[in-house]
Amino acid sequence: QILHMLKVVKVPPEIVRPLRHKVLRPSLPFDTSCLSSDHDDGACHFAVLDDETIMSVASAYYELFAEFPGRDAFRLRGMATEPEQQGKGFGSKVLDGMVSYLQRHTKAQLLWCNARVSVIGFYEKMGFEIIGKEFDIPNLGSHKTGYFKLKE
Repeated sequence: QILHMLKVVKVPPEIVRPLRHKVLRPSLPFDTSCLSSDHDDGACHFAVLDDETIMSVASAYYELFAEFPGRDAFRLRGMATEPEQQGKGFGSKVLDGMVSYLQRHTKAQLLWCNARVSVIGFYEKMGFEIIGKEFDIPNLGSHKTGYFKLKE
């Protein structure tokens, strides 16, 4: 399929968890892929589908960002793309779809995340500003924090 013809769809959390686990937490039990905020009010989950195959997923949760107190914000978590499909634009597609949804359907001004250091370049390319020092999340590795302005 041609990438631009694929749609980003809003899905229930159960749809994103298998790929989230496969890519982000393969050596951990499956239940570590079930985030406590998956069913929170305002939580939203997105997937890029090629026919019935889930190519990329991402979730967003209403969560304030300590660096900008007083600004409405969503936190990006659980972003993952099928390993053999990485680098083909599916991650950009799901993130663009999420950003578009948040801009249209929420009052949030920021989207922020704690990103693995290995993919910081992707987030910078997508317009995120990376801030602060590198830090370790046990069992998941080195991360840095980044944010994207949804609204000025």
